[in-house]
Amino acid sequence: MVYASGKPDLKKSRSLKILSYNILEGLKDKEKRALFVRLVDSLQADVLTLQECNHFTHETFLKFAQELSYPYAVLLKEKGYPPGIISKYPIENVQRITEGFLHGYISAEIAGYQFVNLHLNPFMYVKRNAEMEAVIRHLDQLPKNSKTIIMGDFNSLSPQDSSYYNPNKQKLDKLIAHEATRAHIQNVNNGGFDYSVISQLINKGYTDAWKYKNKSRFEKSAPSPVVKHDPDNDVRIDYIWVSTPLKSKIKSVFMIKNKHTDIISDHYPLVLVLKK
Repeated sequence: MVYASGKPDLKKSRSLKILSYNILEGLKDKEKRALFVRLVDSLQADVLTLQECNHFTHETFLKFAQELSYPYAVLLKEKGYPPGIISKYPIENVQRITEGFLHGYISAEIAGYQFVNLHLNPFMYVKRNAEMEAVIRHLDQLPKNSKTIIMGDFNSLSPQDSSYYNPNKQKLDKLIAHEATRAHIQNVNNGGFDYSVISQLINKGYTDAWKYKNKSRFEKSAPSPVVKHDPDNDVRIDYIWVSTPLKSKIKSVFMIKNKHTDIISDHYPLVLVLKK
């Protein structure tokens, strides 16, 4: 990726391409990191919003971004499972939110768009709900008609996928049995699948970009073959949401599934292309 002027020209671009990807504990395997670098090089996205950027410091994360030919990078924190943002364009007005979260989120402005990159609690729907309530309060404070994009690993099921989940009693029974021996896990809500977390975004008028383009189709975002395959484990928990001003700007949205993304992470990458 080469910039003749040293900086990309946003005004000349006709679209904004965004990658959202849970990179499984920071690409600690050399082979996985090499495959990720190849993926990024071929995709040529403008912004990379990543989750599980483990083992990076703020300094090494910026260095990693520069190795990918991106000049800007922001990491939430240096411990745990932090989200991170890598961008062609300056990342401005950065807010790093960890209080009240197991992992947390980054809020920032990039090229006139408001980005919120998050990773929600995987263990309890009640705690995820509280985290999402905090995110919603933050979103409510943004200027009206902001061009807002919310993405990440939500660890939450969507009611818009309920026609796939609800008939699957075997899947639900496995979840209930799994939780019966693990006191720290509570993702079953009143004996059924929980949709309350994602419902908060829907009720606020945000649009699930994937579902907007794939209304009648379910496609899992996890797990990849990194995890032993069991069809009952298939879930769509990775999302990119947009505010109303961007709904009509959704050009395309897709997951990347190939022999490389089958092994880079236990999640699949999700890509959104917006018309300018």
